[in-house]
Amino acid sequence: MDEKRALIALSRIRGLDRLAKRQLCEMFENVESLFKPGRGPAAAPAGIAARFNDWKGIERDLESLEKIGARVITIRDDDYPELLRHIPDAPVVLYQKGVLLPGPLALAVVGSRKASREGMNLARKAGEALSSAGITTVSGLARGIDTSAHAGALTGAGKTVAVLGCGLDICYPPENGILFEKIGREGLILTEYGPGEPPVPRHFPERNRIIAGLSRGVLVVEASGRSGSLITARLALDYGREVMAVPGSVFREGHAGSNRLIKEGAKLVDGIGDVLSTCFPGISLPAKQEAVSLADEEKKVYSLIGFEKVHADEVIERSDMDTREVMSVLTRLTMKNVVEEMPGGFFIRR
Repeated sequence: MDEKRALIALSRIRGLDRLAKRQLCEMFENVESLFKPGRGPAAAPAGIAARFNDWKGIERDLESLEKIGARVITIRDDDYPELLRHIPDAPVVLYQKGVLLPGPLALAVVGSRKASREGMNLARKAGEALSSAGITTVSGLARGIDTSAHAGALTGAGKTVAVLGCGLDICYPPENGILFEKIGREGLILTEYGPGEPPVPRHFPERNRIIAGLSRGVLVVEASGRSGSLITARLALDYGREVMAVPGSVFREGHAGSNRLIKEGAKLVDGIGDVLSTCFPGISLPAKQEAVSLADEEKKVYSLIGFEKVHADEVIERSDMDTREVMSVLTRLTMKNVVEEMPGGFFIRR
């Protein structure tokens, strides 16, 4: 047994909450001494050594982590994420896979699993913009907003961190397998749960504190009144982080949580510029280059389409152009991949 294995053992003891485990790390210079009866300090809590006896399980897990290219970092290690280290219930141990080292330039982007197409589009755009500015996007790999934010962030230098509610050897939800593998190669996958730990419901509120703790702030893109992302936002407030939210229609239940956060004092944001000025003053978006060449009539129609879906009839009415011409332009914009056609004759910016 060494200090790393002792810290893993401490993290796995049942009946001690995370705050108590963190406090033990601060009280004892060598956690290893807690598991050696008779050799530890006189003040060592009674019964710690007796609460854990699965040392073979630790060895087995370390071997399996090595096979998948993952490793363990402890709160005593220099490369433990510094922002996370300072929350009171920081994990004693983290399991990680990937090439990214989370630094102070990190922002959580969270929201509903059942987000609208517009919400997911906004989350993807947010991830792209943050990454282009060198900001790391942190999220939970869940369906909806999380998935879109991760996908967008992989396009730039900032990349992304996915915090799991299960072991590193499990992809949840399973349909995110390709994204999961890509984050493992280009970003970072992080969890406090050992190999084989399933994605049980109680893990997700627990992992939300890591998402908040890793980040300078939390951006809620779209959240219903019951969204788990509200837990992340409130934890962020507890940790002294910034909380921001994108406003939405008062007639959509899917925006109720986001709007309530704003009503309670979260910063209303309507662009990444607001996020950067709030959490990362001095950092600005790089000069935007026109990736796709648009003709004059295409630019005109494109300007009438936003990140919330708009019906073709409304575009025609506002464009003051012939119906056939507008539909032709919409087809060209779709083929150039700058707008997306949605069911029912609606269009949205990509």
